[in-house]
Amino acid sequence: MNITLTANTDWYLHNFRLDLARAARIAGHEVSMVCPDGPYVPKLREEGFRVETFVAPADGFSLGGNRKALGGIVAAYRTLQPDLVHLFTPVCVLLGAIAARRLRVPYRVAALTGLGHVFTSDSLKAQVVRPAMRWVFRRELTRPGVAVVFQNEGDMIEMVDTGVVDPGSCFLIRGSGVDIERFRPRDVSAETSSGATDSKSGTTNVEGSRTAEGDTSPQPEPGEGGEGGERAPEPIVILFASRLLKEKGLIELLEAFRRVRRAHPHAELWIAGEPYAPNPTSLGEREVAALKRAPGVRLLGHVEDMPGLLAQADIVALPSYREGTPKILLEAAACGLPIVATDIAGCQGVVEEGASGFLVPVQTIDPLADRLSELVADAPLRARFGRQARRIAVEGFSMDRVVAETLDVYAQITKTPQPVG
Repeated sequence: MNITLTANTDWYLHNFRLDLARAARIAGHEVSMVCPDGPYVPKLREEGFRVETFVAPADGFSLGGNRKALGGIVAAYRTLQPDLVHLFTPVCVLLGAIAARRLRVPYRVAALTGLGHVFTSDSLKAQVVRPAMRWVFRRELTRPGVAVVFQNEGDMIEMVDTGVVDPGSCFLIRGSGVDIERFRPRDVSAETSSGATDSKSGTTNVEGSRTAEGDTSPQPEPGEGGEGGERAPEPIVILFASRLLKEKGLIELLEAFRRVRRAHPHAELWIAGEPYAPNPTSLGEREVAALKRAPGVRLLGHVEDMPGLLAQADIVALPSYREGTPKILLEAAACGLPIVATDIAGCQGVVEEGASGFLVPVQTIDPLADRLSELVADAPLRARFGRQARRIAVEGFSMDRVVAETLDVYAQITKTPQPVG
């Protein structure tokens, strides 16, 4: 069977779905990919996959941009002639499903890994567009030969209850999986991950780490610090790794961190990620510049070596407004790190409240600051939470498990021929 994976970035396919593509090929399928052009396209081709590109809309709401992207996806499918398309991210689910229907592709797997900005924002534009999006989803995802994969039960229940999808076509696969051998607790990853060090007091090759510029707070010299010449406490690193979007809870996290740092001056907040202009809640240039000046904050930009970065962290925070099942939380859990996240469907299950981390209400600051402070101050608690987090990742979110469940979806929807429409 000819399977084509389609996403809105080459980065997503390379970092989130490469293991799936490899496994499908080993299982005997021909695998190709469709995405916008970018630095990861050559890497995907080096893996032996055919890759066709299209121009993604600069603004997800852009009618003209979406029409151009749809034309590019249609052209790609015409070239690749897939039997099954696997579509990722809401915009590609819609455009890819339309393109596949036009070209009479028999089978379509729509991965709603998160419902996107249109479903999370209260902006006027999002409220206007949302009903139309639901209508198009319903038209495209209730056809024969379509399977819809969700990453959490909350999103699946919402879409079923509103009639957007048929319950019989729904599958639940928690997350995109994590390589539990590559992402390991610090004492192991320090020996196996490039860029990590054998202790947190060393350096790492991640740009913007402890030796990076941008933190205006004073840095004591070795042997200096507290009263009597005592060495200052070693920094406790809180890591946020995601796109720089307000809907990821970044504004709340920054305010919470300011409060944490008043009580714990040795705490640091590392931010790994970049703005994403197509999302209206993306941070602008001035806001990013302000981050660079914030005391205790290290802005790292895009980080390629996530195992190495996580090996330098003590706590991972993601106070997002809405998620599918966040990859960073799976990676943090696999690395044995305690997590503070929001009490939403996408984070529940990855984080066990009071066992592997804390879940706080959405868009709140005091609970977030309190829970982060608790973990900063308590090393044994961090260690205990980290052990349980690793157990959760290994037992429930391994890459092997997610890939096997996805290949099973392919097998189930292709058991019998489907009329195309």
